[in-house]
Amino acid sequence: MKKIILVVGIGLIFTSCAWFKSEPKEEMSEDIRAEEMRLAMADNLVSDGIKYYQAGNDSFAVNAWRKSLDINPYDAEVYNFIGISLHRMNQVEEALDAFQTAVQIRADYYQAQNNVGYMLFLLGRYEEALAAFNTCLTIEPGYEPAVKNKNLTQQIFAGNISRTAFEIAEEASEEQDALKQIDEYRKVLQIDSTYIMAQNNLGVAYYYEGKIDSAYYHIKKALEINSDYPEGLNNLAYLYKVEANYELAVKLFLKALTLKPKYFAALNNLGETYVLMSEMENAKRVFTTVLDLDPENEVAKKWYSEISSQN
Repeated sequence: MKKIILVVGIGLIFTSCAWFKSEPKEEMSEDIRAEEMRLAMADNLVSDGIKYYQAGNDSFAVNAWRKSLDINPYDAEVYNFIGISLHRMNQVEEALDAFQTAVQIRADYYQAQNNVGYMLFLLGRYEEALAAFNTCLTIEPGYEPAVKNKNLTQQIFAGNISRTAFEIAEEASEEQDALKQIDEYRKVLQIDSTYIMAQNNLGVAYYYEGKIDSAYYHIKKALEINSDYPEGLNNLAYLYKVEANYELAVKLFLKALTLKPKYFAALNNLGETYVLMSEMENAKRVFTTVLDLDPENEVAKKWYSEISSQN
């Protein structure tokens, strides 16, 4: 969070009191200190909200963030945070209001603009959603969440994907139990067997249940729908890595990365595969790339540290 010190009026006070330099100087410093204290209190409330959010206490998070806005009412990022928590509480229209306020305050806030689009999509306002995603992509071309959301909206708007299938798939993606995920994704595929994300995620759920053949089957089904699907390529490569078919795994990870260069999961998987192949220099280069792009990436930090300690 950046602290924004409100300086309106200080210049005028200083000019009007030019003959009394010592007193205005003292008064000005007190004003600045008071403003800094207020903004520090706002920052603390934002931090409290983030902690509540991370603990799953969204109502407490929203309450803390709204108190911070009482102090600093033009913080677009806080409105975006509020929208995220409201969405998680299934208060979609209220979340939309928060995201729209964020972009009114900061027109170039492309992440919030994407969130506006997603709320409009959930409300079935597809044309408005597409306009919001297009605005986001004008600001930040290639922003992946907006690209995916725009594509999904276009497909549902055109009738290529069932809205019911999408909603079941969304519920399944939030489910922690792999067996429940399997049941939900199977329902999706009964409605639409070409739903690529459902095929892919069903394969992943089967993998976590130890059903490798079923995992292969559904991930390959996803790639039959689209052979250039990065997530499917990464997951198929991962299965080959697990079964020690390292050369084929590397080829597939590299293909996924050609299609999606900043795909951190695929990069880390590629690096781990190189470690298993005892190609430590290649592994180190991969993890260095990850850390250049994402210095806090825990997987890459762990492997880079381990490889470096061996040299």
